[in-house]
Amino acid sequence: MPKIMIVDDEALVLFDMVMTVEDLGFEVFCDSISVSDALECLGDDCPDAALLDIDVGGTLVWPLARVLAERGCPIIFVSANRAHDELRGEFAQCGFIDKPASSDQIERKLALALAAPQGGTKVAAAR
Repeated sequence: MPKIMIVDDEALVLFDMVMTVEDLGFEVFCDSISVSDALECLGDDCPDAALLDIDVGGTLVWPLARVLAERGCPIIFVSANRAHDELRGEFAQCGFIDKPASSDQIERKLALALAAPQGGTKVAAAR
């Protein structure tokens, strides 16, 4: 069963995404309301995919996203804001879901991300 990291600073949104991921048959690798907690939870491990808010309690998620990308983890950003240069640059190949995210959107993006070739960087989840 694939393990999914979920990071969002809004507790109700985080809870909803955790429930959605579990209902879709995935295991939650860890869920966090801050980038620092997510990095601590990650340790030296790597989830099979990650659903990341971009602005997490006033901290941008890029440091965590870079670590995940270096480890070959597919990343799907879940945000109401696409106006970040990083989304057009180093994370251009990552998946993106506009908030509010539906169960169908999450299911489709996770399926695409998990089906991506495992060699090299796995950040290429189809938009």
